Formats: sequence, C-alpha cells, structure tokens
Amino acid sequence: MLGYVANIAARALVRRRSGLIGVITGDLDEPGTALALSALDARLADAGWALLLASCGKDGTPLAHAQALFGRGVEALVFLGVAIPTELDAVRGMQSLPCVNMNRTDDTGFAANSGFDHSRAGKLIADFLGQLGHRCLAVVTESHSAIGALLGDALRADYVSAGFTLERLNIGEGSVAEGILKWFTLPNSPTAVICSSDAIALAVMHACACHGIEVPGRLSVVGFGDSPLARCVTPMLTSVRIPARGAGIAAAEYLLARLEGRVAIHAELPVKLAVRASTGPLIV
Repeated sequence: MLGYVANIAARALVRRRSGLIGVITGDLDEPGTALALSALDARLADAGWALLLASCGKDGTPLAHAQALFGRGVEALVFLGVAIPTELDAVRGMQSLPCVNMNRTDDTGFAANSGFDHSRAGKLIADFLGQLGHRCLAVVTESHSAIGALLGDALRADYVSAGFTLERLNIGEGSVAEGILKWFTLPNSPTAVICSSDAIALAVMHACACHGIEVPGRLSVVGFGDSPLARCVTPMLTSVRIPARGAGIAAAEYLLARLEGRVAIHAELPVKLAVRASTGPLIV
C-alpha cells in the first residue's frame, strides 16, 4: 500500500470533465435524507465521481442552488427533498444535464424519477386508516418540512373530495399539546394523525399521555421513517418504512448509466407501512 490518492482535479483536466455531480437537498434532518445521501455518495465515489452539495435548509431556493452548481461545472443534478422549480428548464445549457429526483414525482418533466415518492406514502397511510374507519385525519409537521407538505397535499388532493376531513398542525406555531386539545373542540375532531417523522409522532404520543388521551383508543398515531424510536415507545409506533438507501443507489445507477451512454432505468421503490399498536379501528 503506497498511500496513493487520486487527484480528481488533475483527472478532470485530462478528461476535460469536472467529475462532479451536484446534489440539492432540503432539510437534512428529514427522515431518510442522510441515509439516501450517504448511499448516493458511496456508489458514485466507487465510480470516480464526487458530489457538490447544496442544502436549501428551511429558506433556500432550489433554483439559485441549481444555477450555482451549474456554474461550478457539475455534469448532473440530483434533487432530494426539494421541489424542482419550473423555471429550471429555461436556464441555458441546463437541459443537457442528466437530472434525477429521488423522493417525489417531478411534475415539470425536467428530471427523471428514480427512488420513491412521498405522495405514495401519504396515500398508503390514508388507505390504511380509512380501512380502520377513520375519516377525520390530521397531519402534524414542522412548518418547513417537505415531507409534511407532500403528505398534506396528497391527502387533500385525493381524500378530502372523497369525504375525509383534514387538519394540519405545524409544531413551530405552538405546542403539540395545545394543538391536539384544540382539535377536540372541533365538530369533526381528528381521530388519527399522520406525522412527518417518528420524533414528531413521539411528541404527539407524549402530549396525549400527559392529557389522558388514549392512543389508539381516542387517537391513532402514524409516524414516518420507521426509525428505532418507533419500537422504543409504548404503544409501539406504526410508521412508514422508506427505502432511503435503495433510493440513493437507484439514483446513482440512473446517473451513471446516463453519463456512460447506457440505457438508464427508472427505479420505482415501494414504501411499506409497519403496522404496530399505535393505530387501531375507529371507536364510535
């Protein structure tokens, strides 16, 4: 072992290619984001590519980050946890870049979809809760959460018109307990809540325990991400299991195929619902 380290910059000069792939992410704390990013990076690094990361966080704009990465010479773009701006295809030269969206369907037609779709996860949860008899639902999320927004949009589009009611609680606007207690003053108070992370679901369950609200007797609770936390609470938490690692690998394989001139495959990975004791049938 001679300790040789490849000089990526020198290699790029010889090949007249940057060897860089840009990644635009939302909040890195969102369930699955870090794991998907790690898997993407590992697979691309094995193939000799390096990542340039731009995090929108809570307030950034994907368009500005995409333009900045394009200016740095990236040869492909990955979107993770952010919506693709409709103005992106108007940026000169951007159309030539292979682009992939890892966890939502791109309605602009600019990027390929390879991974999974959070909207499908929302429908999976709603179908399950509907089978249990729940028609009054709520989404509990942080105000900046892309997952929370996608879950709410999916439910509103497909279920409100089918007779479901939908409330939303942004935990940045007040305490979880205050929001839940306020719900119970409504004529059609929620009987089931969908949370944008397992951590938020545990906060909901804690608030319920403090105020004598039985879970799942009075309120069924569903988390997102199926983290180890889901099995460390009583009752154990029903949660959506997302293929984060698989999505990172699938996105990397799609881009490598495009960059090497091979046929690129769009992978559609399934999301699953790990059903546990925090959800139960509606009690009339």
